[in-house]
Amino acid sequence: MKTTPTLLLALVLLLSIAGCETKTKNIDICKCLTEPGNSDYITTNRDACRDAISKEIGVENWEKVNMSQNKEVSDKFDALAKRCQ
Repeated sequence: MKTTPTLLLALVLLLSIAGCETKTKNIDICKCLTEPGNSDYITTNRDACRDAISKEIGVENWEKVNMSQNKEVSDKFDALAKRCQ
């Protein structure tokens, strides 16, 4: 079988996408917000939870945001937490 540059590029892109998919977990943001910090779920998914919550409210790392000084982000976080009740 002859491998063309286009086919090779498509294969590399496909493998890259597949690699990203295996690194991305299905994270339950509500579980991230409601589980105790020492639960198995949080222990296993701490970084993924941080990233998912941050993405949901539109910041790089929600843990580093001073909510008392950023009302917009604080409101988004509160709305997210309310959805999870």
